[in-house]
Parts: sequence; C-alpha cells; structure tokens
Amino acid sequence: MRRTVAVVLIALGVFFLAFAPMMRTWMSSSLMKTPLDYYSQTVNEGEVDYFNIEDVEAVENAQVEAHSTIRADVASSTDDTVVWDQFTWIKDADTDFGISSTSRRAGHDRVTGEAVDCCDAMINDEAATQTGLLWKFPFFPEQRDYDFFETTVQEVVPMEFQDVEEIEGVETYRYVQTVEPTTVGERTIPRSVAGLEGDGDITGEEQFSIVRTYWVDAVTGTPIKVSEDQHRVVVYEGEEVLTLLSGELTFDEASVQDKIESTEQGRTLLPLLRTTIPVASLIVGVGLIAIATVLLIAGRTRTD
Repeated sequence: MRRTVAVVLIALGVFFLAFAPMMRTWMSSSLMKTPLDYYSQTVNEGEVDYFNIEDVEAVENAQVEAHSTIRADVASSTDDTVVWDQFTWIKDADTDFGISSTSRRAGHDRVTGEAVDCCDAMINDEAATQTGLLWKFPFFPEQRDYDFFETTVQEVVPMEFQDVEEIEGVETYRYVQTVEPTTVGERTIPRSVAGLEGDGDITGEEQFSIVRTYWVDAVTGTPIKVSEDQHRVVVYEGEEVLTLLSGELTFDEASVQDKIESTEQGRTLLPLLRTTIPVASLIVGVGLIAIATVLLIAGRTRTD
C-alpha cells in the first residue's frame, strides 16, 4: 500500500515540477503580448503659451488640450508585430482653436515594444524609419535607460530611468527623455510679428525642445501617465523672436484611470503566472517527492 501511495506521490511531484516552467514560459508568454485590437484615447492638458496663426497674435496662459487616438491596424499586424496608427491634435480648450495636429504610423514588437521596419511607417504622411521603443516599454521593464524614438526630431533619444513611484497604488518606473533645442525647419513670418522694425518678412529657424516624462507600469510596460514640457520657437539671428508653443501638458485624470484599468488584468495575472504559481508548484513537487521517498524508505525498513 505504501509503495502504491509513494508511486502516486512521485507522479504528482513530477507533474508539479514540470508544470512550473511550463506556467512561467508558455502560459505567461501567451499573455505578454500587446493586443492586436488595441485602441486608446488620451487627453493631455495644461497651461500653455501659443501663437494663433489665424488671428496673428500671441496667446498666453491658455488652457490647452492634446487629444491623442491610437488604433491598431489589425489587417497589417501579425502574431509578432502590431501596427499602430496615431493621430494627435492640440487645441485651445476655451476657444476650440486648433493649434496643431500630427499623425504617425509604425509597427512594433508585441513583446518588447521595439520598432519593426514594416507596414509603410510614416510621420505626418511622410515615410519615416523609426527605431528603438516607439510607444510602450517591454513587459517587466528594467530600471535602466532605453532608446526611445522622438518623432519631432526623428531620431532616437534615450529615456533615462529616474525613480520608482506609485500612482494610485500602481508601481511605476519614471523615465525622462530630454531633447535639447534642435532646429527642425524654417519659418517665414512678418517682421512685425517677430517684434522687429521695418516691413517685409524674415525667415528664421524653427527650434524644438522637450522634456518628456513617462510613468511606466512595472509589469505591463504601459505608460500610466505622460507629461510633455515642450518649447517650440522661431529663432532669428540667434534670438527667440516668436513662441509657437510653450508649456507642459500632462495626462488628465480620466486618461490615468483608463490606463490603470486597462492594465489591471496584466498586473494581476502575469506575476502569478511568472512567479507565484511556478514557485508554489516547485515547492509542492519537491515536497511530494520527499514524502514519497520517506514512505518508500519506511516501507523497506519495515520489510527488513
């Protein structure tokens, strides 16, 4: 009888030992992928100075909103790569004046978040090769710097790890990307708009800089909160003569809550599948085999 029980316990122990790595690798990996039907809407808000091109006047301390929509292109995506289309428009919240708009399309790895060269990638309807991380971080991001693509200067600029912070009970890693003043084009404006004497126009450099902060969920790699403090100006003969857009825009509360809710399942299940259940299975497996061994030894001793 003891021998039969011991054999059963050994079989169960082997099962639990085999189940542990399977749970960690196969089952958790199947969940560690960005959904192919991903859809997101966020709003950044803040107080901003900008230039109203229609009324030809500078507007100061305006309440501004940046609305961003991301939609996965299911038809163009694959099991390993998801393609996202993004459209962002910035408007004056009080007057509804449209300040600017941008569009973007790119494919990225569903696990790592790294750019994949495919699918007619573009920025503002112009072909653009994008590298590094594009929107989100890998699952279980590390406390280190990451290469992150910046769309305005169209080059990789490091996202530097800063600290661990909690946002409404969610553990996040704070990363900061800093783009120093960079010339991104030219602007021709009237001398009067630039505050210069005389008639006619001037052509100056359009310069852009930004400090972008991401609070990233430590499990799913999804940004829970984003803040962008940008400065876009016209520079003429070494002097800033016109502010096009300057100020900090941050996720509103609804956007933060939406990100927290959308990542809740991943934050709950993935640690269980990767750590808690595999460790418990190993302990149970070893324990069952140990009990079986004791029973076998005891049975032999009794027989002798």
